[in-house]
Amino acid sequence: MPMARTLQASTALLTLYSAFCVVGCGSTDAQTSWSSSEIPEAGPAATDSGAAVPDSATPTPVDSGAREASLGADAAADSAATANGSSDAAEEPEAPPPTAFVHAMGSTLVDPNGKPLLLRGVNLGNWLEYEGYLWQFDGSRGDRTRNIEQRVVDLLGAEAAATFWKNYRTTYTTEDDIAQLGALGFNSVRVPFTARFLLPDGQTAFDETEFTYLQNVATWGAAHGVYIIFDMHATPGGQSGQNIDDDTDGQPDLFIDASNQDRFVTIWTEIARRFKDVVSVAGYDLVNEPLPEPQTSQYVPQLWPLYKRVATAIRAVDPNHMLIVEGANWANDWSSLDAPFDDNMAYSFHKYWDATDVSSIQTFLDHRTMWNRPIWCGESGENDNSWYQAAFPMLESNNVGWAFWPWKKFNTGNDPYSVNLPTNYGAIQSWVSDATQPQPSPTDAQSTLNELLANIVLKQCTYNQSVVCSLIAHAPGCP
Repeated sequence: MPMARTLQASTALLTLYSAFCVVGCGSTDAQTSWSSSEIPEAGPAATDSGAAVPDSATPTPVDSGAREASLGADAAADSAATANGSSDAAEEPEAPPPTAFVHAMGSTLVDPNGKPLLLRGVNLGNWLEYEGYLWQFDGSRGDRTRNIEQRVVDLLGAEAAATFWKNYRTTYTTEDDIAQLGALGFNSVRVPFTARFLLPDGQTAFDETEFTYLQNVATWGAAHGVYIIFDMHATPGGQSGQNIDDDTDGQPDLFIDASNQDRFVTIWTEIARRFKDVVSVAGYDLVNEPLPEPQTSQYVPQLWPLYKRVATAIRAVDPNHMLIVEGANWANDWSSLDAPFDDNMAYSFHKYWDATDVSSIQTFLDHRTMWNRPIWCGESGENDNSWYQAAFPMLESNNVGWAFWPWKKFNTGNDPYSVNLPTNYGAIQSWVSDATQPQPSPTDAQSTLNELLANIVLKQCTYNQSVVCSLIAHAPGCP
């Protein structure tokens, strides 16, 4: 996640199935069929200039036929082209036998029909993991998920805080978000999550409510033609010793305490068991931005063996989904990685605040050739439109898919959507950032946080059209 570095360093063949396994294969209620649904219009329709978002940019009702075709629309078009004697279709090489899932085919990422797939996506940051800068907090008291949670407990009390967080996670990302980003031209989302939400610290039972959020987003993705990539953004114990990993002591305890690695493997195995048959899930991003260097270099030799260990556990229950690995040092030190251990895997890097020419990614392109596996830019953003207009086309011209960070953020102008701050949010900000400042009363804090819950709904957010047009030039309403 980008600001950790800023704060640290400068601070269809199967027609996609008529029913997917959503709740958990092997359970008695495992099969859930998609049905038609009315999708409420998303966004407050406010653009950079205050103009309305075009109707074409808003989601439309999805019927069952559209749903079945949503992740494989190319197949029908290609069939029609072949039937009509299209010269383009005739010149295409014969497609390999399709599989039911997004997968690696050598160095190319392909869709369930075996056609090349370029991911254009967003990260759903600040939904199932929190970072201080996303909340506009300064200092260590509100820098990471557990500290932000504790500040809300301090303000509201434990019971009211638990209710707030349940409402927050239910509201921050909904089907409206997935429908809208799909309507704008994004075809994928990376879902950062906190491991201890699924398997709470000190417990051995999974939290079914927390799994529901992952299940829901996979369902919504299937309905709106959006692939889902699950990203363990904060591992058991923490993978970096930075605020992004939600550690307790500033150390990458995933690599210090063996029990954390056991829990890491357990959680991924359970995710894979539950989602092994879900076609809308494109893959598993195993560890986000591990081991910043040089301060954690001594642990880097553990990274590749851990990837191989968890891959073995996942493959025991899920032969279908792509595995994604990131290098050490904010994902970008690929000397910490090695030749592929699985046919269906990809390598991911992150790109922030650097040059926008091909030389800036050449080492990753070279590794793609050497290792014959797809590469993917799992995070990029936190810049201005001119940088976006240069960086993202450069990635695409080199057949590198991407996921923009993030989809929405508090009080922002450089992301697709901005969450408007509550009227008295400044009082909470001041107190979280500096404990010597007055602490808002429970009543005042509850009122402010209730207003926040209302503001995070997509319809109440401000749409930054110029950002979207910088990323996807053909998005609805772009000049």
